[in-house]
Amino acid sequence: MYQRRGPAFAGLFFALSILYPVYVADLPRIAESDQLYFRHFIEVFTSTLLSRDRKAAANYPGHYRWDKKNHDCAGLVRYLFWEAMQSHNDAFLQQYPAMRSFPANPPASLLKLRPAWSHDNLNAAQLIARSRPVGRSLPLNALKTGDLLFFQSAELKIRHVMLVVRTGAAVFLVYHTGDDRDELRIRTFTDITGLADANWHPEPQNPVFRGVYRPAFLD
Repeated sequence: MYQRRGPAFAGLFFALSILYPVYVADLPRIAESDQLYFRHFIEVFTSTLLSRDRKAAANYPGHYRWDKKNHDCAGLVRYLFWEAMQSHNDAFLQQYPAMRSFPANPPASLLKLRPAWSHDNLNAAQLIARSRPVGRSLPLNALKTGDLLFFQSAELKIRHVMLVVRTGAAVFLVYHTGDDRDELRIRTFTDITGLADANWHPEPQNPVFRGVYRPAFLD
């Protein structure tokens, strides 16, 4: 059984259910201890990526196994999730020393999930296909690491996704800018709800906010 060690990182529903029903059925819930491993991995690895991203690009090589052509908001989520399901060798650990606290091999249940996440990249619609809706109006204490916030265009096409990362009572939203800036960003939930552009407010009165989704293999 995995036991968490050390603190976590300190930082049309209906239409889609018709279009993409198969993936959710193919991703059964994993054991509670494996969910703990997954969420802790996401918290620590996200912190590691953010720390590296804030240094000059010349000071470190490109992200291990994350091709630059896949640097967008959905690509970030897919990369984080996929690495949580992988075995990790010295090449990975040399780039991300903080991950040495984790076992070399993830729980067997996560290994079994890899085929659903093994694509070179996933778009936002494919992420939703692997998730289930949990609401458009949730108290902060109901959000969990790994939850996904989706935003749509006026044409009802998904345009952006943010990843929830918790540390204790604090809720952070992490995302990639998805443009030439090629930046990873972290904001508190309060930061996002306070933006001047209300299109980015994760609130039920915002028609652009699609809602909160949770990966189908997590409670």
